[in-house]
Amino acid sequence: MNLAERFNRWFERSRPTYGILTTWILLSFAVALALLPPVFHEGPRAETMATMFGWLPEAVVRSPWTTHVCRVVLVASALLWFAGRLLPWSCWLTALSFTMVWALRMENVANGAHIFHATTWLLWIHAAWMQFVHREWQAARQAGRLRETCLYPRWVFLLSVFALGVFHTWAGLTKIAESGLDWGNGLSLQLWVYLWGWSHSPFGYFVLAHRTFAAILQTGAMVIESLSFLTWFGKWPRLILGVGILGFYTGVLGTFVDYGFHFNWILVAWLLLPVEAWFRRRESVSREVAGDPGAVQVEAALATGS
Repeated sequence: MNLAERFNRWFERSRPTYGILTTWILLSFAVALALLPPVFHEGPRAETMATMFGWLPEAVVRSPWTTHVCRVVLVASALLWFAGRLLPWSCWLTALSFTMVWALRMENVANGAHIFHATTWLLWIHAAWMQFVHREWQAARQAGRLRETCLYPRWVFLLSVFALGVFHTWAGLTKIAESGLDWGNGLSLQLWVYLWGWSHSPFGYFVLAHRTFAAILQTGAMVIESLSFLTWFGKWPRLILGVGILGFYTGVLGTFVDYGFHFNWILVAWLLLPVEAWFRRRESVSREVAGDPGAVQVEAALATGS
């Protein structure tokens, strides 16, 4: 397949069931973030901005009212998007208010985890999707044929996979840039587990008992994260790295229970495991039974692993 054909595949459309379910997952995360109580750590803020909103006045960033207003807007816009109302404005407002709520949290804590960074990127991607198809979406919805109308362009899924890959690669390369290749020596992981780990964790027990085992896990996580950009290059790299990232998150959640990476685990499983391929294959069978020639295109895309 030449480059032009691959590019054209980006704009091929399928039925939107997978995209709808992905959006529902993201919106549930948005509501979860809005329901989290705000956190304001004591002390002066660092001179380096933690987020793109760090330039806002101190009184705005530190005010609980700013966070509360953004949380209310987030819930309202997410519910409107879920109900298919005020498209695409409700989508853009959801992405913006989600970004703002999470940014305010990062600006007001002494240390933060990358729990909702990937969700932020994916919300913007899916808001862009709605921008391009909202008129067709509403027409199909009014006609009662939303699930049967091809409204899900391939670029939405591929760009989501790309975002997840870049997100994890950036995390891996940051570890190397800040600490060097010795980041995976196992000792730091043992210290983290000893200080903050769940005492009943089987992962934690083996990490504390065996330095070599800790180093293998830590180095493996760094390598898998750094190579995650390869998820964009076909179904097999996506599957292999997806399983590796899920293993990493499973270990983290089984050792540091309250780290909040449950959301990333769900996104990785949903986007990097062959869930979307299963939906497309199911659609192909359905369209073939109905005599739809579009089924041939779906089968061809599945065969090439795109």
